[in-house]
Amino acid sequence: MNESDRPSAPGDEDGKGTETAPPAGGKTLSRRTLLKAAGAVGAIGAAAYGLDGLGIFGKRERDIPDPPPGSMTRRVNPRNGDAISLLGFGCMRFPMLPSAKSPNGPEIDEEAAIRLVDHAIAHGVNYFDTAYPYHKGMSEVVVGKALARHPRDSYFLADKMPTFSKPTLEQAKEIFATQLERCGTTRFDYYMLHNVQSVEAYRNIYEEGGVLAYLQEEKAAGRIRNLGWSFHGDTPALELLLSCGVDWDFALVQFNYHDLEHGYAPRPGHRPRPGDAEPPPARWFLERMVESRIPMMLMEPLLGGRLARLNKKTLAILQAERPDASAASWAFRYAASLPNVLSILSGMTYMEHLRDNLRTFSPLEPLTDRDMAVLRKALDGFLSQENIRCTACGYCMPCPYGVDIPSVFTHYNRCIDDEQIPKEPRNAAYFQARRAFLVGYDRSVPELRQAERCTGCGKCLPLCPQRIDIVAELARIGKFVETLRTQV
Repeated sequence: MNESDRPSAPGDEDGKGTETAPPAGGKTLSRRTLLKAAGAVGAIGAAAYGLDGLGIFGKRERDIPDPPPGSMTRRVNPRNGDAISLLGFGCMRFPMLPSAKSPNGPEIDEEAAIRLVDHAIAHGVNYFDTAYPYHKGMSEVVVGKALARHPRDSYFLADKMPTFSKPTLEQAKEIFATQLERCGTTRFDYYMLHNVQSVEAYRNIYEEGGVLAYLQEEKAAGRIRNLGWSFHGDTPALELLLSCGVDWDFALVQFNYHDLEHGYAPRPGHRPRPGDAEPPPARWFLERMVESRIPMMLMEPLLGGRLARLNKKTLAILQAERPDASAASWAFRYAASLPNVLSILSGMTYMEHLRDNLRTFSPLEPLTDRDMAVLRKALDGFLSQENIRCTACGYCMPCPYGVDIPSVFTHYNRCIDDEQIPKEPRNAAYFQARRAFLVGYDRSVPELRQAERCTGCGKCLPLCPQRIDIVAELARIGKFVETLRTQV
């Protein structure tokens, strides 16, 4: 693609802020870069996003200044010349109407969502990522309505084939046609095999089922410009994707400073899912991706918002170094330092999220060695807490028995972060903390949707991308809540 053919976005016609992605060659890994607080916590509220603890709140969204036009950092895709905004808009966590029954339900506040998309495009964001199941299908509809207000060559639209649905070839054709219709488009710029988790799923659906050949035909016809995959799978599945002989155009993968700097260790007593292999170690995973030279889009740079809303001690370390920076900005800057990264997705629910993210990427300020040292110190404090590794993605929902799994885990994690978990009954503050936990729990999660309602059926276990032993964690929280309720 020639320079003149590259899609432009409002405010970036002069190409300022455009850069090439960090190269795949050279050092195996860059360990310079880290945290930031700004865009992924779905209907949990602005306070849960981590802006309040770092001097961003109590500023209102109108008090967070927008960066100057044309300052958004862009990365050039070496395979096709696309100049892609380093900040990508993840469309899984749109703002919800007050009557919404679930943070990931279909009741999107369309007016607010469209306002966010308009503002993002006006300030240089041009990569938008949606998927068939997001907001129970309504994400694609709202994305289509929002992007229809802008020239088709001013943005890149990404969508995904739902692997978890185990579609037949005919079903895949119907799904793809539905996605084009929902999004109001004739092509997807970037299209993925969604959440490939196992060798069996890839072979059964995409090879033997013929779905991959069909998608390659759609690419040849121009309805898909770039074909890739998103991944939450095990090591054998990754190796298969990298060695199957397909010349993938890109991949959507999960990396963040928590996983890369310290690695993920399951909670003691963790039960692997039946037939489940361990996920690839994060640093090895990154090395394999670098070796493959496949351009990467990054998801979960904030670990579902967990790295945006850290505990008080951790936030204090970051605030002392950069009083005006959000926790999320550190995480985004870290992710942006990784090699072969074209765009970093953030699910932005509120205008505060978007504006804070725009400040981070317009233009990107790389982490210094001192920043990295501060971030590692802060991470040590974060790791001292026993949080549940939930990103509130909602893939585990709906529970057949009505348990609101993401909300249960969110409340528990929030109380850990705020140091409000009742611990020692003999402590003078115990009963105050006990009451605060229970009142907050009842307000956050209706009684019939609380952890105690879990029957242990295990339907949620194979659906969790983070491999949480959901049944065991719900049982633990349910027992904890029962103890709090019965204590006098």
